[in-house]
Amino acid sequence: MKKEYKIAVSEYFYSLQGEGITTGTPAIFLRLTGCNLMCGGKGVEHDGIMRNGATWVCDTIGVWQKGTTWSFPDLINELNSCTDFIRRLRSGVHLIITGGEPLLQQNRILTFLEYLETEYLLKPIVEIETNATILPHKELDNRVQFWNTSPKLTNSGVTIEERLDIEALKWFSSNPKTMFKFVITAKEDFHEIQDQLIKTSIIDSSKIVLMPAADSIDQLLERNQMVAQLCIDNQLRMSTRLHVEIWNKLTGV
Repeated sequence: MKKEYKIAVSEYFYSLQGEGITTGTPAIFLRLTGCNLMCGGKGVEHDGIMRNGATWVCDTIGVWQKGTTWSFPDLINELNSCTDFIRRLRSGVHLIITGGEPLLQQNRILTFLEYLETEYLLKPIVEIETNATILPHKELDNRVQFWNTSPKLTNSGVTIEERLDIEALKWFSSNPKTMFKFVITAKEDFHEIQDQLIKTSIIDSSKIVLMPAADSIDQLLERNQMVAQLCIDNQLRMSTRLHVEIWNKLTGV
């Protein structure tokens, strides 16, 4: 397969990881364009109205739907200018590759990481945030330290055929680098996780993190206690949304 030394990017910034088991870790975010799911229901991207039983909306739709295709040298020059990219990664800052769905460009991601090693002798700590519908290549897995997966539930407004790939979920569950982060708006969401994914042995419950759906501080505070109680009752890990706590509805931070 011919390698492409370019990648389609929506935004990039230096901040803190706001979700999951590495919450609070300094990280450079590289958000790639495109997604294979539309959380909130198809059509929400046009008018903001939730469909198909959705109870939350992807908060980055307006970002990952557009972007720029960069050559690797130009992208690194840009990242160095805006985030001090190479120096920070050398010092242990994580590289978080997110979306949308970044694995739509997994061949480009792998080539980019190989390029960093070849040109800069740099093998950064890599987190990839994915909806777990696409099976990663072994070569990419070898370069990733954290798979931050977020399988979607009925509350996403996405059909089960689109949002659940059993083969991919089992692969991620067997991978020691995987965390499953589920967005919760009501107790019934956890019952769905139990019935469809835990009791069926598709995923390992010890890898589960529950996180309240929230795009504002008020909504986060409203749902935090409900999610906390679910985690206490079922001996699961909880993640808040640190970036919402700090910056409320601001994106790109």
